[in-house]
Amino acid sequence: MEEFQTRQTLLERIQKQHDESSWEDFVHYYKSYIYIICRRMNLPHHDSEEVVQQVLVKLWEKLPDFKYDTRKRFRGWLCTVTGNTVKDYLRKQKTIRKTHDAAKEEDLPVHGSSIPDIEEIAETEWKNYISTLALEQVKKNFSNQVFGIFMKLHGGASRMQLAEEYQLPPNTISVYKRRVLSALCSEIRRLEEEIS
Repeated sequence: MEEFQTRQTLLERIQKQHDESSWEDFVHYYKSYIYIICRRMNLPHHDSEEVVQQVLVKLWEKLPDFKYDTRKRFRGWLCTVTGNTVKDYLRKQKTIRKTHDAAKEEDLPVHGSSIPDIEEIAETEWKNYISTLALEQVKKNFSNQVFGIFMKLHGGASRMQLAEEYQLPPNTISVYKRRVLSALCSEIRRLEEEIS
């Protein structure tokens, strides 16, 4: 997979719709995020997978007409499309259940009858998503030992425990932590600028 493209360049390339590699990059960056939003909106796994496909189809159809505004976040529009697709899906499921079950509306166990605020979900999950992407990228730049030490520190291990475990001076453990943390912060900033 290529390095992350800038969001504007990537969006311009996929607006052509025939640029298959750009579409694959787009799906790589955003599919998991769309899925997370669906799950946080109380959809079960199977329904979330279905809605993700619906959102991607809508994006494929709408992106040629999308006007990129550098003052706004693309993910805001993405969340609007996702939220509307989830709501449409839930309405259709409710109608199907009413028709098939001939049940009263209040008796229907509809997933997400109380839909959480998508903007709040989107912002929280975006931060988690970007951190995970950044961690995956940064991991490639460090040895297994250095990255493993960082993750153990993050998990609550003490510097002294790790110094003993790896037979390294405690200062070396601190240096490893600073190097990985610095790289991680830089990568998060880069991703925020390029794909948010």
